[in-house]
Amino acid sequence: MDLATLILFLVFIVNLCLLVFMLFYKDRQRSWPFFWMLLLLMIWQGTELLNITWFINQDEDILLLAVQAGLLPALYLAPVFIKLVFSLFGKWEHIPKLHKSLWYGPAIIMSAFVFTPYNVEEVIVSGGRFFYVAGPIYWFFGAYFISLMAYGLYILAKNRKTAGPIVSRQISYIFVGTALASLGGLLFNILSPIFGIHNLYYLGVNSTIFFTVILTYALFRYRFFDLRISFYQGLVNMFKLFVTGLVYYIFYILFHDFIKVDFNNIQNVIFLLLALGLSAPFVFGIANRLSWVFFISPAHDIDTASEKIAEILRSSRDLDILLSRLSKEISKVIDCKEIYIYLSKKKDLNIFYQIFPVGERLLDKNKSDLIKYMAHKKKMANRSEIEYFFTDKMVVSEMDMMHIDIALPIFYNKQLLGALMIDNYGKLLSIQELQFLKELNKYLDIAVGSILLYQQDLSSK
Repeated sequence: MDLATLILFLVFIVNLCLLVFMLFYKDRQRSWPFFWMLLLLMIWQGTELLNITWFINQDEDILLLAVQAGLLPALYLAPVFIKLVFSLFGKWEHIPKLHKSLWYGPAIIMSAFVFTPYNVEEVIVSGGRFFYVAGPIYWFFGAYFISLMAYGLYILAKNRKTAGPIVSRQISYIFVGTALASLGGLLFNILSPIFGIHNLYYLGVNSTIFFTVILTYALFRYRFFDLRISFYQGLVNMFKLFVTGLVYYIFYILFHDFIKVDFNNIQNVIFLLLALGLSAPFVFGIANRLSWVFFISPAHDIDTASEKIAEILRSSRDLDILLSRLSKEISKVIDCKEIYIYLSKKKDLNIFYQIFPVGERLLDKNKSDLIKYMAHKKKMANRSEIEYFFTDKMVVSEMDMMHIDIALPIFYNKQLLGALMIDNYGKLLSIQELQFLKELNKYLDIAVGSILLYQQDLSSK
């Protein structure tokens, strides 16, 4: 098995695992359009894999039919992609049948010519590989594929700004994955055979891995990593690894070349391993501190902000000072326009009044769907996720009216005492930022409850 075949086999296995994952995914309604597209890709890859491993050793007429069959699933990739695009916005069911027939019609017509010389004229076997001469239908298929894929990308780009934050982020990933896979398919499976280059077709088939992996990540997640933070953290970790390796390399050169220690001796090797094991925490600690000096790590900034918030909540006894310092630390991690904090009244726990910044806004639990949601769910209210999962339209509507994107409930003794609400310009928060807010919520429940009890204690005295 050569490298190209091995890569194709690995890509096929990855897609098979993704297909199985989709069968057991809880939100099948959203994943179904992508399931059919991935199935077509797998059939296409499966035919190519069979061609280069089994059919190549058969009669040339059988190999020709197998190669011609490879175009059949590829014909329907573009119209199924169009279905995926419109399904993402919930519009596919409203598309007129005439439009659908125009998208699927050419593929159905060209299917009748798959097993004819109009598709593949002949197959040439040479050096353990085969090449094929494309027929006239390839020109029509190329134009059809390019036009539909381009139209799908146009629809994605057009609706990106008007879609919800989660769908908008998914569109960005889909756009990148589709563009990479389409470029590979266009160059190596359509244009190359047309211009007489027949030995690069497997690269086009393998390029679909970009599409399947990126789209699976995008469509089956509603919380995303901040790629800037993740990439930067990767660079920092590589720097730490480089520094640690450099120290041990210098250590080895010093003992081997200057002290003349013979590392062919088993006792010296054991000594070296013990020295490496005992010194590793110290050396890695130095590398870690150096990374803080030379790099500004966003992940480290989040950890630092979490520690400062924990310290503020532990040490403050004045609620006004606590809330002011708290909002400043939150603003360092999350780009927000405004932070509001509500607390319930002592005499009526169903009435919540705004205490930071000082205002006259009141929320009645009996009338506020947002307060009811937090009291019932006992967790963060994330507008983007509530909208994406169609959990509660009334909550989304109220959050839109109040210009609130995130609401953290403040509980004490299982009683909703208040809420911290954030307006972050409608941006989608990353996994790192949501984890930061989740940790903040834990501290907030204990700290605010303790302060309120402390102030009640003082007033009674």
